[in-house]
Amino acid sequence: MKWLGSGMQARFLLAMGGAMLVVVAILAVLLGRQATMQSEVKSLSGGVIHELFDRSVRSRGEALARELSDSLANPLYYNDLGQVGALVRSTSRQPVIRYVLVFDSKGRLVHDGSVGVPGFGKPMTDPLAAAATAAQGLVVQQSATVLDNTMPIMVGKQRIGGVRVGMALDEVRERELAANATLGERLQQVGSRHLGWLLLMLGLLVVIGVVVILYVQRTLVAPIRDLAAAARRIEAGDYQAPLRENTRDDEVGELVRGFARMRDAIARHDREVRHMAYTDALTGLTNRLAFREALDHRLMAARASKHRLGLLFADIDDFKRVNDTLGHEAGDEALLQFAQRIGHAVAEAGGDDALLARFGGDEFVILVGDGDVAANARLLA
Repeated sequence: MKWLGSGMQARFLLAMGGAMLVVVAILAVLLGRQATMQSEVKSLSGGVIHELFDRSVRSRGEALARELSDSLANPLYYNDLGQVGALVRSTSRQPVIRYVLVFDSKGRLVHDGSVGVPGFGKPMTDPLAAAATAAQGLVVQQSATVLDNTMPIMVGKQRIGGVRVGMALDEVRERELAANATLGERLQQVGSRHLGWLLLMLGLLVVIGVVVILYVQRTLVAPIRDLAAAARRIEAGDYQAPLRENTRDDEVGELVRGFARMRDAIARHDREVRHMAYTDALTGLTNRLAFREALDHRLMAARASKHRLGLLFADIDDFKRVNDTLGHEAGDEALLQFAQRIGHAVAEAGGDDALLARFGGDEFVILVGDGDVAANARLLA
């Protein structure tokens, strides 16, 4: 029997072979049960697919609206229509995006991604425009074909306009129908391909059902539940989810080892992404995004503890002249030298809790919050 191998499938086939004599008596019940099960799975899966598609399009629309609101603040404030148009067109090219509209504080169209913007300066007149124009926060509206996500564009506490991201619900429904159709075909294929195996497995209920249930529970269900629990922890952001020690040499053993490798790869990728997202690529310092988050956190802590904070801004006078006369490589080198010297000064005079960040271009910021803040800030300056 060595030719059968030592995998789970081979051991399962051997176990079912002893129960083949009882299959004929329950063949009709098995066929009916299989058809019912496929119908139930298709029905339940259709509902799950609809919920997933709906949740996905809503969360994506809200995320795009929030992201564009942040990205468009400076271009809209400085009336940089070129940059506004580039951001709008970049987003509009994504799948299931019906439109992206940027408007001013009075509801007049600023940009829709088109060449020339025929409706520039005209009030928006569609049925969803009134609520969008008056939005002070995220507003989600829905029509028969569009899910409209509106987010105001703020500069400080001033509302200078807004952005609307329209998700094409009809396209989403077409994709949902296609997914349901594919699911039905796959279920039919799986049912046809494995009908023989299902008949043999059902026979075990009469002769060795209890043995098989215990066997499957021990060798298949328990490891999969462990993997599912680990997957939920990874989904919540815990990339150190433990797995049972695995010494098996069958398919489940390979699956567990593959899952562990995947978990480690996801954790490594998350660390790399976080590093790229919160670190300035040129100087290696904290970037604007990470600094703003750190500043918000420390402000909350300072209010709670009645402590003071010091905030210093530093830039290079006439830095543009370096780039214009010596080139951008020399400018980058100057920025690196500048960042290193500021870094040494912060390390010596800023205190253990000082934070140095590149705010953008030739601008740097330093947050001081340790010891005598005023004295440390004066000394550092």
